Amino acid sequence: MKVCLSALLICLLSTMGMVSCTDDDEPKDKVMEVTVLVSENTDIMYPPLFDENKQHPTECMLIKEEGVDGIWRTMDFAAIEGFTYEKGHRYKLRARKTVLANPPADGSAWKYELIEVVEDKEITGPELPVEDTVKSEADIVYEELCPIEKYSVSSPQFIDGSGKIYNSTGGERPSYKNCRIYLDNTLDPTAPDWVKFSSTTYMARYAYVFSPLSEQIRLVVASGGGPMLKYIVTEEDFRHVTLTLKKGERLTYVLVLANAYKKGIQRLELTVERI
Repeated sequence: MKVCLSALLICLLSTMGMVSCTDDDEPKDKVMEVTVLVSENTDIMYPPLFDENKQHPTECMLIKEEGVDGIWRTMDFAAIEGFTYEKGHRYKLRARKTVLANPPADGSAWKYELIEVVEDKEITGPELPVEDTVKSEADIVYEELCPIEKYSVSSPQFIDGSGKIYNSTGGERPSYKNCRIYLDNTLDPTAPDWVKFSSTTYMARYAYVFSPLSEQIRLVVASGGGPMLKYIVTEEDFRHVTLTLKKGERLTYVLVLANAYKKGIQRLELTVERI
């Protein structure tokens, strides 16, 4: 009887030891704090699972971890949880990096979570010098196959006497300094040149601005979903809208969207109405 009990006890201890070893051997996520540098420049990447022929380029940001190998790597704009990237800005971030023990087959082997924005420096200013050859809208050189009907302005802008901004449905928009004019991509996916027109060559990076209140031609940054309202409507223009225009009067700004080479892509109009 004692022999049987001893054998049973040894068996139980062995089993517990095996379970303990199994638990210890189970791979675990590795979490660390890292410093991430984010470039003011962007690049393109291709979806790894369904774009083996690299026909669908997607714009992305460039990052590298400080003190690792000094290599810039492509990363989706939304890949760092809690971080919002703005083109033309150079960032230094503190982030929590998790190296996944069991990464998904269709995803990355690690993930990042923002802890703190240590540095945010605007490298590309909102306004750039216009070449001497561009003295009117007719002087803008267009990219091959352009102008194209690719973008549309999401909504006219309605501004009251106190400077509050509204969209066409009456919804209040961010303040003048934070309001962005979003460009909706209306390109038909069934169009024969859809792939070509989706490349970075045909992405709006800049916009030539023609104001009804000035003869000056301005070239402004239009990336990040579209140009900021303050890049299009100067502070002086904005004061004119709020203080001088009567209710129902409007101004129409002409925007010639341009690619990274400052070649024209498409002509749009933005209407600003006093309410």
